[in-house]
Amino acid sequence: MDLMPGGDLRYHIGSRRRFSEEQTKFFVACIFLGLEYLHNNNIIHRDIKPENIVLDEKGYPRITDLGIARYFRAENSCDTSGTPGYMAPEVICRQNHTFAVDYFALGVIAYEFMMGRRPYNGRSRNEIRDEILSRQVQVKKSDIPDGWSLEAADFINRLIQRKATNRLGYMGSQDIRSHPWLRMFPWEKLQNKELPAPYKPAVTICLTQS
Repeated sequence: MDLMPGGDLRYHIGSRRRFSEEQTKFFVACIFLGLEYLHNNNIIHRDIKPENIVLDEKGYPRITDLGIARYFRAENSCDTSGTPGYMAPEVICRQNHTFAVDYFALGVIAYEFMMGRRPYNGRSRNEIRDEILSRQVQVKKSDIPDGWSLEAADFINRLIQRKATNRLGYMGSQDIRSHPWLRMFPWEKLQNKELPAPYKPAVTICLTQS
């Protein structure tokens, strides 16, 4: 695969803790395009998380690690693998699931970029399951950090809905494209990599000759 010297998003979250709304929107849009491509090819990634998103030298993210990806099938309740904290409730609870599980994970990442923490935490899968089942986390108006919009909060809130049928993207990727937060996004420029990344990682490549 192409050299991706920018590191993964987990590293950058660790060093920055939060990203700006502009940076988050760029990352979300890039990851969404990757997911849309997978979903159009009937594939559920099922392990979207910052560790599996790596950056190139220009700051464009790529989705990696399709180790537990699966072709979609109606009966898939036995496919429960994933990373606690980013797994959709229907996967944790061993229910049949759709492409919407990847959008839940995307919402968790966006929430983490905004708030500096994940919406559901725990020391084990069971603790996270109990957290998810006990309450619906939402970004309240009073919680929105300075420099962030109400549209961004609404976008995140609609992605992290516990009930899949209420989740943005459940009816297809057009739901996400038409949300006010992304409605005017320059998709064609992004697809052609003509859009400057608002967050460019420091890249140092050392070449040795033997």
